[in-house]
Amino acid sequence: MITENTSCRWVAGLSNGETLVEGKGIVKEIKGEDSPWHKLQAYLKENNLTIQSFGLWVDDRHFNLPSNKPKFGGQVPIGYDCHRYCASDALSGGGNSEHYIFAEAIYPDYRVQLWVDLRDTSKSWITVK
Repeated sequence: MITENTSCRWVAGLSNGETLVEGKGIVKEIKGEDSPWHKLQAYLKENNLTIQSFGLWVDDRHFNLPSNKPKFGGQVPIGYDCHRYCASDALSGGGNSEHYIFAEAIYPDYRVQLWVDLRDTSKSWITVK
């Protein structure tokens, strides 16, 4: 049986120099509390901070979105977002399910999405919406 890789986490570099990792420190997941993503959003607002870099990390693999200083040039994102996505075939009893995490860099007229397969984290995709 293939299981979801739960070590894949978002990592956010903040304007004050901090690096926050999903599920650790002030964005730790605690049952009954806001999600780590919502904790990050509250922390940004309370401290007047912004995300300067954002990516998905699993073990020693880093899937990075463009930052405020894009490594290979290009536009600077105006924001970031992150979600998990699950799809399954209800007719087959859920045996054929897919699990992904996606992060997106937001621009004024489009979004660049980075998708990582949580069942096989060597697979990733980029979409532009």
